[in-house]
Amino acid sequence: MDLLKKSFLALILFLVVILAWVGTSVYFQNMQVEVNPNASSYTKSIKNSFDSDELEKVSDRTNASFSISPSEFINLSEGSN
Repeated sequence: MDLLKKSFLALILFLVVILAWVGTSVYFQNMQVEVNPNASSYTKSIKNSFDSDELEKVSDRTNASFSISPSEFINLSEGSN
């Protein structure tokens, strides 16, 4: 009778382990992320050097758009602190 109790307890523990294993494997199979095969078309590589003409255009537009230049604004805001 004692052998039957020990084997029954071992069988129950074995079934619990099997259920936990199956449950985690199903969970992780459902949690896999699929990467879009066209993902590389959404990325664009950055040039190795800056285009100084474009940087000059941005600087000119910035100066034309604001009533005071950004450097003057920073100097004013630092002076008020």
